[in-house]
Amino acid sequence: MSAEAKGIALFCALIVAGFCTAAPSKALAAQAVANTAEAPESTLTAQRALLQRARQAIEHRDKRQLEALKAELKGYPLVAYIDYWALSDKLQQLPLKEVDRFLDSNKGTAIGDWMMVKLLRQLGSQKKFTTYLHYYQPSQHSRASLRCYYADALSRRDGFQAETQQLLSELWLVGHSQVEECDPVFARWIKSGGLTQKLAWQRHLLAVKEGNLDLARYIAKKMMPNQARKAELLRSVHRNPQQLITQTPLAHNSPGYRDIVLHGLHQLAKKDAAKAESAWHRYQASYLFSDAQQEAMFRHLARQFARQDNMQRLQQLVEHHKVTDDRTIEWLARQSLRELNWQQVAFWIDRLPEDRQQLDRWTYWKARALEELYGQETATASAHLYRKAARNRSYYGFLSADTLGQQYSFEHRPAPITPVQVQAISKRPGLQRARELQAIGELFHARREWSYATRSMDHQELLAAGKVASTWGWYHKSIRSALAADYLDDLELRFPLAFSEIVQDISQQVGARNSALEPYLIYAVARQESHFSHDAKSSSGALGLMQLLPSTAKATARKAGVNYRRSWDLLSPSTNIALGSFYLSTLLNRFDNNRFLAAAAYNAGPTRVARWLKETRQQLPYDVWIETIPFSETRNYVQNVLAYSVIYAYRSGSKLQLLRESEAARLL
Repeated sequence: MSAEAKGIALFCALIVAGFCTAAPSKALAAQAVANTAEAPESTLTAQRALLQRARQAIEHRDKRQLEALKAELKGYPLVAYIDYWALSDKLQQLPLKEVDRFLDSNKGTAIGDWMMVKLLRQLGSQKKFTTYLHYYQPSQHSRASLRCYYADALSRRDGFQAETQQLLSELWLVGHSQVEECDPVFARWIKSGGLTQKLAWQRHLLAVKEGNLDLARYIAKKMMPNQARKAELLRSVHRNPQQLITQTPLAHNSPGYRDIVLHGLHQLAKKDAAKAESAWHRYQASYLFSDAQQEAMFRHLARQFARQDNMQRLQQLVEHHKVTDDRTIEWLARQSLRELNWQQVAFWIDRLPEDRQQLDRWTYWKARALEELYGQETATASAHLYRKAARNRSYYGFLSADTLGQQYSFEHRPAPITPVQVQAISKRPGLQRARELQAIGELFHARREWSYATRSMDHQELLAAGKVASTWGWYHKSIRSALAADYLDDLELRFPLAFSEIVQDISQQVGARNSALEPYLIYAVARQESHFSHDAKSSSGALGLMQLLPSTAKATARKAGVNYRRSWDLLSPSTNIALGSFYLSTLLNRFDNNRFLAAAAYNAGPTRVARWLKETRQQLPYDVWIETIPFSETRNYVQNVLAYSVIYAYRSGSKLQLLRESEAARLL
């Protein structure tokens, strides 16, 4: 489905879901595109209706009606999109003079560049390669499909063999199947002898490393018999790396066999790092592994020893081979925490690079270790470290402040932006187009316009753009603008009270059944999950503000009595927040109203959290349990949700402790 078709479908879905309506509800009005000085909302509403009629005129090939509507829409930000949609409708006919006029009129804009992409796709698919070369600019187009068309075009011209070979080699060397637009030029290239045995082996190795064995087998068919046998051995070792130990060692010290051994040992280490290390020493005696290969292997072994809880072998590896990468040392510190071995905690923190030691995470844990080891003897040193961490607006800063019994440091400093700057930025054509595209549900193009409009802005302009986005209810853009400007202390920009009426209403409804579900927790989860992007979609298929899987939403809707019919309903803020909040409430109920356990379950699943609790057997303090959550994503997620809850309470004019007494007192 094309981006335009997706935009139209999404526009219709948003209307069905209740997000875009002719007369938005009071709760959504604050989040919809806001009124600006450039045009009153009534005018914009009328112009959007005319725009819809223009799209219908394009569909019905009514040129006279289309021109009349364009005249009425003069000055409206999306007039250029009418020409774009009209051209797109007949682009298959390649009306190049019209396209050229459009490209000249919209040079350097999001829509102009996207029309160029569409034109190149059309020229490539129709094999109009001479014309393709006229339009294609290598420095401006990195899409694999367009690069393959370019390679196809170059291969048909004399004098470009070296350039074509280099380009096709780059496109070839990926561990996954390339886009289908590459198939014809790859076939011609292979037939003409351009595919060398070295390139075939390199891609076969990449495919095996990524687990794409079907692709690897296909590539092996392009190899000479001797190399094909090595390729088959590589795939066999990938499936069963144990044969590096049980069968006769590979004694051939050649690049191909070296690749097989290295990959096999990596695979073996994932299952049994101790056996892999022993095998490594055997093969190291006869293979000339480079320094880089040895270093990579030791790092890999260290990570696998860590995952397999083999503390003794990991420590030996670190000491004997000087493995000093941050990830390994930090894992050792966490493993020592899990064992409540405070001497080792302090030891490993001291082994970290100085800049890592200064992070509030390790400042806090160094203070905790000193406190646990020496008590009052190091009270001054511990307090100094806690005070240092407590200056920060973070999970560890709040933990440290609680330890000291002092107020949290929120460091709220509004961005130094004037209303005049905000108004000036809001009038820029690119942002005006982004605003209108958002309003009509063309979210793909809205994001492109925003990206183009902000890509060359300086820090002050980015902050002003963030204020504009916040006013328009495009909260994820206000958050990202503050991050792009590297200005982290404007809490209104970074932690907006988005969809506040919906959040308050839902928290009151669900909170009547579970007092632990405060609005601040709902805000925190939505902020962490999607940055308040109502149409966010994850690679796993989770949708909306609180990133719910359709299957979870369906099951939750039945229990909550929420009207839910299709996955698109999750794009509605009210539906998504209602279902997400109810699901969060069920997790709170399951885990005794413990918010950090519920947050961990929201991210990693309740079954995993229950298993982790079983493994720790009620032996760990809450801060140690959180710090040693096995998944780094879940660990950071929980810490962020707790800290964000405190910040959202502050933004709402309330006070909230990072942990309730019942949460902090329980051993896990």
